[in-house]
Amino acid sequence: MSESPKRRGVSEDTRQMGGEKMRVMPANATGWFWHCLARETGRIGHLFSPEAQRGPWPWFPYALDNGAFAAWDMANNVWDEGKWSLGAWRRMIFWAQSQQQKPLWAIVPDWIGDGQKTIERWHQFKDEVPFAKALAVQDGMTVEDALALNPDVICVGGTTEWKWATVEMWVKAFPRVHVLRVNSPSKLSYLESIGVESCDGTGWNRGNKDQTIGLEIWARTMPQPRVDLLTPFTCKQQRDKKQMIFA
Repeated sequence: MSESPKRRGVSEDTRQMGGEKMRVMPANATGWFWHCLARETGRIGHLFSPEAQRGPWPWFPYALDNGAFAAWDMANNVWDEGKWSLGAWRRMIFWAQSQQQKPLWAIVPDWIGDGQKTIERWHQFKDEVPFAKALAVQDGMTVEDALALNPDVICVGGTTEWKWATVEMWVKAFPRVHVLRVNSPSKLSYLESIGVESCDGTGWNRGNKDQTIGLEIWARTMPQPRVDLLTPFTCKQQRDKKQMIFA
């Protein structure tokens, strides 16, 4: 078996030693509440899906999803390739390349719920990602499978049961782990305690006040406030909606 990344010198999670704390990335959430919470706590980021990218803002560290979730029937674990847009994903990668603030990482296109097809897509698309490459591990994948691909970040995905059954295995084997589709406040302290770097979810900003309150209470525990200047972001520029970037 190949030597795991943690055995190569990253054996202890720096967040447990007073370093950076775990970050929650509410998917595509950029309202005033999220800006305030991000600046006041330093524990909120963004996970952008294709065609939902915006900003970026320095108090919102961001990463890039690949849009695969929209093509997946979660209830039946069925993938519909016709619902995934390669063009939208490539436009998002181009957008991020043009930004001064680069993403923390980007998820290489995967096939949700199918480990073997995810490995095939990794080989097909990994060279199109010019940032830290994140592998979304799926049902059936092993630590050995992932080590052979040499990802920079592991994103624990797959079906819900498989994800929660294997998350500790991935944390033990890799120094940087993100957990996909986390929407329960009760999971946050657990994930942070085992050394997860970040997690995301779409449920934090969809009207369930208990979820939002739970996240805010968690985020205000051990805050790391941001002090970035606001004035560079106060003057709006007129833009053509079809224009992808500004020079």
